[in-house]
Amino acid sequence: MIIRCCLIILLAVFFIGCGHTQSQKVGLMSFGNLEGKVIPEDIKGDILEGEDCGGRYYLSNAVRDALRQKDFDTLIDVEVTNTTGLFVPANCIQVKGKAINSKILSVSGGN
Repeated sequence: MIIRCCLIILLAVFFIGCGHTQSQKVGLMSFGNLEGKVIPEDIKGDILEGEDCGGRYYLSNAVRDALRQKDFDTLIDVEVTNTTGLFVPANCIQVKGKAINSKILSVSGGN
């Protein structure tokens, strides 16, 4: 009987209480050249998602994952979600945001 109770408690902790998820909003993430560029308020970009998981997971890798195989280098209005779990492969960072290409942005001052 005691073994059953311990097993039930262990399973409850395993499935319910061993993880954490936190989300944050970030305005801009870019691998492009944004020096002197103006970002428009009404962005009409694709919504892209990316993630990086495992023992060592990096925000930059998640952004690269979202932008891979696309002609974009910048994410705007990004939601960053960090998830941790009981086991290392369950640790992930995910990004989701509007994608644009910094090369098409206009330069400040009208040039």
